[in-house]
Amino acid sequence: MFEKDKKFKESIGAFIIAFSELEYGLAYLGVMTEEDLRKRESKLINHIGNPFEKKVRILTEYINSDLIELKETWDNIREQIYVLNKERRFIAHGFSQYYLPRESISTYVKEGKKIIKKDFKLQDIKDLTNKLHELNTGENGVNGVFHQVFTLARINKWNDLVNDKNKIVYKVNNLILTEWKGPK
Repeated sequence: MFEKDKKFKESIGAFIIAFSELEYGLAYLGVMTEEDLRKRESKLINHIGNPFEKKVRILTEYINSDLIELKETWDNIREQIYVLNKERRFIAHGFSQYYLPRESISTYVKEGKKIIKKDFKLQDIKDLTNKLHELNTGENGVNGVFHQVFTLARINKWNDLVNDKNKIVYKVNNLILTEWKGPK
């Protein structure tokens, strides 16, 4: 009985940590939407402090207006983010007591004037955590390939607008990815 309790708590903790990694990735990408990329390190605190929905909205608005070539990919990522965020609301904020040795936990959240109940089995939470890992670092991960593609597109756009003194070189594994390779 206590082993099952421990496994539930471990899986919920893993889910919460993975979601925090996603939120940090969104905040970091949000910094890249700032007007002056040279000040991005000092602006990180503003983006980390934003509510989750605002982090997503900042990226969506920026992509829709300035990096339209990433819109389709971002829309797919954003859809996955919203699905997982809904589940997070139940897992992180909807707990009530649960009774062992039941095979599931029941969570409750308020939606409008109703209370919605959702049951999660241990495997359900593990599956959601795996989806979060994929969303974080998978093929189009917010902290993986999408991060790199977004950052590169944003820096190239910045470099097109500023003089050589203010341009930025973007390297990954000592390979320069930006169109501008540095002063000659």
